[in-house]
Amino acid sequence: MSLVAPVRQGDGQSIARYLYHETGAKESAVAPRQRRRPLRERQPQSSLDSRGAGQSALAGNWGDRQIQLSVLVPFHFMPGNDPKHPWMTTRDSPRAQALVKLAAGDPFHLGIALHMYQDTFSHENFSGWREDLNSCFPWYFVESTLPNVGHAELRVVPDVVNYVWTDPRSGKLIDNKLRTMSAAKATFDFLAQFFNPGISTDVWAGLEPELRRIFALDSYDKRIDELCPLARNKSLDYKVVNEPCMGKNKADFVRAASKHLSEAVRLFDGLPRPS
Repeated sequence: MSLVAPVRQGDGQSIARYLYHETGAKESAVAPRQRRRPLRERQPQSSLDSRGAGQSALAGNWGDRQIQLSVLVPFHFMPGNDPKHPWMTTRDSPRAQALVKLAAGDPFHLGIALHMYQDTFSHENFSGWREDLNSCFPWYFVESTLPNVGHAELRVVPDVVNYVWTDPRSGKLIDNKLRTMSAAKATFDFLAQFFNPGISTDVWAGLEPELRRIFALDSYDKRIDELCPLARNKSLDYKVVNEPCMGKNKADFVRAASKHLSEAVRLFDGLPRPS
């Protein structure tokens, strides 16, 4: 969204690069399989076969409490406002909104914060701590051997834009395309608020049908390619967001990530100590 919203080109590329660093790797892990054979997950299988293989290494250290505190909770599973489950992520939560607003003046920080904010939509009803809330399968399923942290048992399923799946905990059918559209509109509204408060409502009205079409495509690479024409700068190569952020902007990324972590931990004041 930072490439199509009213943002200066340089800032837009910085925001998008750090959004991708946090976001794109999760879905691109299954992209090679999507290129060979388009997939649309209708319901998690008892084995989830190899689609989540790209996330298996990451899930291996999700059980580490330090990883939960310093990575998963502040960057991917921001606590929401559910009184029964205070550490559970809820979409568009006050804490997430506050962190995005605090990052508004720094494109590097804003990219990180917007990723966290978008995750409140794709990760809603999960938490970044190891707790029973996140348990999706009974003990006799192989997935139950993974730590009950975030959506580890579901691997990458909640993060793939075009997947439709059933949450084993509730039996509720989840359409990731709808979640992604909600996140896209909320992101656009933030960017418009920060960079062009007077933008015409016609801009989103023109983007919405195209985004719905693109989000429904099976191929990860095709979705990226189809986003290019939506950019105001027609010569912009959207794949610039694939550039490793730990290159020439490493210091900017470390500074922004450290600031985000500090601000997030401050917002955890008042929450109960995780068991």
